Amino acid sequence: MNEKLRYLIILFGFAIFGLISCEGDIGPQGPTGPSGPAGPQGPDGQNGVENCMECHGSSQLITAKLFQWESSVHATGGHYERNIDRCAGCHTSQGFLDMISTGGSQASMTIEDPLPQNCYACHKIHQSYTDADWDLTQQDPVTFWASGETADLGLSNLCISCHQARVPSPAIPPVGEDAVYNITNKRYGPHHGAQGVMFTGSSAYLVGTGYQNSVHTTAIQDACVTCHMAPIMGQNEAGGHTFRVVSEDGELNSNGCVMCHPDDDVLEGLMASTQSSVQTLLDSLGTKLNEMGLLDDDLQYAVVPQDFTSLQLGVLWNYQYVKEDNSGGVHNAKFATTLLENSIAALE
Repeated sequence: MNEKLRYLIILFGFAIFGLISCEGDIGPQGPTGPSGPAGPQGPDGQNGVENCMECHGSSQLITAKLFQWESSVHATGGHYERNIDRCAGCHTSQGFLDMISTGGSQASMTIEDPLPQNCYACHKIHQSYTDADWDLTQQDPVTFWASGETADLGLSNLCISCHQARVPSPAIPPVGEDAVYNITNKRYGPHHGAQGVMFTGSSAYLVGTGYQNSVHTTAIQDACVTCHMAPIMGQNEAGGHTFRVVSEDGELNSNGCVMCHPDDDVLEGLMASTQSSVQTLLDSLGTKLNEMGLLDDDLQYAVVPQDFTSLQLGVLWNYQYVKEDNSGGVHNAKFATTLLENSIAALE
């Protein structure tokens, strides 16, 4: 390449470099372009907040329910620290959900960080992000653990999933059986939740005859819910999500009773006479068991270890059954009365 051509190429390169490296002032902004087409609509209420207002439209309403629940025994006295598998199903929120998912009579595991029964135990909170989140977690008919009998109490199927007798060991003996059982557990009986079986007249040792259920069993729609979640009395004294029928001060919330019992004075008199009559029978049966050396002097627990005949064991079960129902017969007065009368007669 001759010198002249080489010089022209170098000169041309510098010219191009100069044009590239030089930059003038920014010109005025041009007009806004047209809007693009709308994007596709996202999934309705699945990941966003589209449906929050269905449940949170009145935060005061939710706050009121929480305020009531905080005064309930579910919140304050449910012994939720009892978190091992055989206890957690009824004593913890997580254990309850685990138990009903498997259809068993206890949780499948020990529950870490246990919680008391709360909104999530009873309602399908934040599963659909619609008002269906208030649906109950358990509405199916319940087969009682102790006897295999089935009950359908509507909305109260949720309640009786736990408020029922636990499986005793040994099992409730058949009426008429002539056997001997060596009992070593002083707490033999239906544990602390016999309300569901008492209300339906189930899972008892039916010695004698004449059993029938009270009108409560057949006439009260949705059973437990009707009375225990009746319109609130005061703000958090009884009813609603306190689940109380009687306030801590002993005042009856009759809001769930007025359809059948319009006179409060008559209603309270009827309750008092029923509970007094059932308690008298219960004390009489407990005294007989104590005199036989089968029940302790406080009429609380079995005297063990010792042998019980089938009849003695069945009657002990009946005694604890009525006592652990804790309604004094109100849940099912006719059944409770006959059960106690027949048990006393059988021991005589």
